[in-house]
Amino acid sequence: MSTTNVALTLNGTTLAAAVPEALVVSVRRGLVGKRRHSRVEIPGRAGAWTFAEEPGDRTIEIDLDLLGIDFEARREAVRELAYWCDIGAPAKLVIEDEPDRFHLVLLDDAPDVNEWLLRGAVALRFTADPYAYLTAATVRNFTATTNPDNESFSIPDRVSADPVVVLGAVGGNVTAFTLTVNGYVLSWAGSISAGTSLTISSISDTVSVGPSGDVELTGAFNVNDLDMADVSGEFPILLEGSNAWALSWTGSATSVSLSFTWRERTR
Repeated sequence: MSTTNVALTLNGTTLAAAVPEALVVSVRRGLVGKRRHSRVEIPGRAGAWTFAEEPGDRTIEIDLDLLGIDFEARREAVRELAYWCDIGAPAKLVIEDEPDRFHLVLLDDAPDVNEWLLRGAVALRFTADPYAYLTAATVRNFTATTNPDNESFSIPDRVSADPVVVLGAVGGNVTAFTLTVNGYVLSWAGSISAGTSLTISSISDTVSVGPSGDVELTGAFNVNDLDMADVSGEFPILLEGSNAWALSWTGSATSVSLSFTWRERTR
């Protein structure tokens, strides 16, 4: 993507604010993540057997020019650029042409800056997740009023999503439940008191007592709230199009609330 200049925001700070001397020359985003499938030749079989695998990281490269009014300003711009891009941990990168989504990136190498008199030039290479994430999370709420109960809902996502599901006991307690989502069956044999909830995170593959505290949907959890001893089965995955869930429970609860929260992933 060639531009005269394009706004970039990394870890909540715009490039324009951090390094006013920086000019974005081009942005190159890998089309897809790294191919990780394997091809194994089998004796007696034409061709090879394919072992499919989820995509690996992809690469985002940004070419910058730095223009200083004097030598000192040019060097200061280089230093400030280093502070801006070298976060040391995965951070959100928002590119101006897609302001509603972000890439989770980490500086991939130690780039050299070519400096000539008042000008500097550098190519920043970031390792990124294979998909971009929509800034706004999606939430779907349901209530299971019969035991068992089931329902389906449709989503526009074109990439599978790992949801955080919060179950709440209404009108009594839940002593055990079985949740099925798109054929993934998860059972739990603990206890949820009336008016309290349980959090199932397919991001971190954890079950925690209480409401979800994972506001950013990164898989964060409180170790003290974990209850993995009572869990068996598979964590739910949401798919493009129709998604079906079913819930059965034991206990005195008259109904159970279900809240699905996830962040849509895009190419």
